[in-house]
Amino acid sequence: MVPVRIFVSYSHDDEKWKDRLVSHLRVLERQGAAAIWDTSELPAGADWSQEIEKAIRRSDIAVLLISPSFLASDFIVTKELPALLKRRQNEGLAILSVLVRPSMWSAVPQIAELQFANDPSQPLSSASEADRDTVYAAVSQRIADLVQAVAQRAASPATAETIGDQSEAQKTRSIFGAVPRGHIFISHAKDDGDFAELLKLKLEREGHDAWVDSDRLDPGLDWRSEIDQAVRDAVAVLAIMSPEARASEYVTYEWAFAWGCGTKVIPIMLKQTTLHPRLATLQYLDFTNRIARPWDRLFGVLSGFVDPVRK
Repeated sequence: MVPVRIFVSYSHDDEKWKDRLVSHLRVLERQGAAAIWDTSELPAGADWSQEIEKAIRRSDIAVLLISPSFLASDFIVTKELPALLKRRQNEGLAILSVLVRPSMWSAVPQIAELQFANDPSQPLSSASEADRDTVYAAVSQRIADLVQAVAQRAASPATAETIGDQSEAQKTRSIFGAVPRGHIFISHAKDDGDFAELLKLKLEREGHDAWVDSDRLDPGLDWRSEIDQAVRDAVAVLAIMSPEARASEYVTYEWAFAWGCGTKVIPIMLKQTTLHPRLATLQYLDFTNRIARPWDRLFGVLSGFVDPVRK
């Protein structure tokens, strides 16, 4: 088994936080599941800038330790972060953020759009010393789950039966590049229909045209051909995830067909569930907390590549 390569991006002011996280992740290295790289791996006398660039090119996962020092680092902001985001955009590099200390991360759109391994309202520094290992263990488990998903993706390449043929142009399609104006396709299990309708309503209030299959598919129609066309015409597919959706043939078909077509897929975690290995490598939005659902973050993500029509 080839280990999944993890690149840790951090400020040296946060070295103690990095060291503690890496100590939790060492079990993955002992198992041969992962290889962790951070700047402590730099050999003496090496050109550190070139070595970092090389490590970024080789990485399968990037973990960002966010803090005021991280955001203030010229090298991170102008070199590391753009290189990582470019690989995420062009090659699907999986990136997880960990909020180490309170900071203005939400003011940086590129970071605000990323998935966090911990709750951004509770940075690592806010945990008591007695509780800190519990928090690190939870963060490490999120990273371990992503390692497993990336490994499974590498071991199970896409086939026409699962997600359709995907051209090189589709694989490297820009996540935030310009795309033709179109609707947003909402994929959901029957049990999640109420939330799908709420999502549709909120999208339309923001000026987007939303497509839910319960709206358009009349009895007797060939659902697969209708779905195929709706996905092809969409600028994005919002996949509402729940245990019911995970088990649904229809939901799996919809997001998988979208992936194969090169249509942007955004998972929305409505009810906690394990994700298909392919979806697990994408940044999902956590809507499991009914009180604090990140609607603004969803609209912000969509505004990066969808041009809403104001009515």
